[in-house]
Amino acid sequence: MSRTSRSNRKPIPQHRRMDSHDNADNCSANPLKSRLVAIIAAIVLLLLFAGAGYAIFNSLSAANKDADADDVAAMGDAATLNSSATSIDDGSLASNSDNNASEEQRVSFLAVGDNLPDDDIGAYADACAGETGDGAYDYSSLYAPIAPYVQSADLAYIKQETHLGGDDIGPRGWPSFNTTDAMANAVVDTGFDLVASASNHSYDWGYFGAVDHSRQVWAQQPVVFTGTAANEEQAQSIATIERDGIVFSLLDYTYGVNGYSQSVLASYSVNYIDEERIRADVARAHEISDVVLVAMHWGTENQTEPDGDQLYYAQLLADLEVDVVLGSHPHVIGPLAWVEGSTGHKTLVAYSLGNFLSNHEYPLPENELGGMLSCDFVKTVSGIAIENIVWTPLVNHTSADMRAVFAVKDYTPELAAEHQFLGGLADPIAWFKLTSKQIVGDFTIDS
Repeated sequence: MSRTSRSNRKPIPQHRRMDSHDNADNCSANPLKSRLVAIIAAIVLLLLFAGAGYAIFNSLSAANKDADADDVAAMGDAATLNSSATSIDDGSLASNSDNNASEEQRVSFLAVGDNLPDDDIGAYADACAGETGDGAYDYSSLYAPIAPYVQSADLAYIKQETHLGGDDIGPRGWPSFNTTDAMANAVVDTGFDLVASASNHSYDWGYFGAVDHSRQVWAQQPVVFTGTAANEEQAQSIATIERDGIVFSLLDYTYGVNGYSQSVLASYSVNYIDEERIRADVARAHEISDVVLVAMHWGTENQTEPDGDQLYYAQLLADLEVDVVLGSHPHVIGPLAWVEGSTGHKTLVAYSLGNFLSNHEYPLPENELGGMLSCDFVKTVSGIAIENIVWTPLVNHTSADMRAVFAVKDYTPELAAEHQFLGGLADPIAWFKLTSKQIVGDFTIDS
């Protein structure tokens, strides 16, 4: 019998026992297992999808964080830049503020005391001008040694104690002084800009027209002149001068005039020390100027310490916020001091600048010692400051063949030996220096 091929026959179902090998070989063919596998596969797929999604989410989150970090860093950089810009702006503003603060006007100032020439000095000026008695006078050599200092200041002040009453009266000495007109040229050539004239000798020849003539002479000079007047308008005018953006006012008063009571003089002729008038004048001066200077002819002759009247009016002027007080009359130097007013304002007070030029008949060594005050007025947005305050001692030199004013620092032992009134001093120059320091006080002494 022949065998047929199995491939050509439909198998017949048989119930037979399957061994493990058969189980292993035929598991996929089991319908229950197939469902289970499918379920498991689906779960695995879900887990895979979930894992992939989580990974993608983390990746995106990390990317976002990096982006956010970059943004924050960028914002931080921007903030830093903005902060730097603000700092630059602030610095620029501060710099501008500093520049504004540094934008200042500065004026150097110098002041000397009483210019008190008598008839002997007039005779000396006569000889210096040429032939004696020819009516010509030249006072300039008297001030030649000191002129460079005066000319170097932006603004210079002098107290002209004697009036220029006219050459017809001629040079006169104590008790009624007069100085010839050429003195005005010498004062200007030396370098002075401010001339104060209120003194006890302001009316020595007043009834002979000396005050009127003096005003006319000074009006022809490039100076500011005050203290005496030929009419009410002149008397009421506040003397002012401008230098480098700073306006100065100069007020000038005297305690009195020799030989006359105030009541017999024209009310406008001489400026007397009067509290009511001073208050009014200072108030007006403050309205039109940055700096108020007040010249006071006051004090006790040959006394270096201020007297009661000086102390009273120094305090009044400080209360009124005057900037500098320029004292004269005692014929000796006095202290230099800051006086604080009721408002807290501090006024620099030179109680006496001493004699600038003089010829006392029997002078003390103290009469031959003068003072030159110098300082800077500084104007800023904060107001006026006074800086670089210096006191320079001066000597009024008188010898047989020369008269002149010297700074002590320029004065030589040879000149001192020739001085007619210093013979009683072992070392005149050392004495000038020491005495200046003792009297003036705690300020810079340039000697």
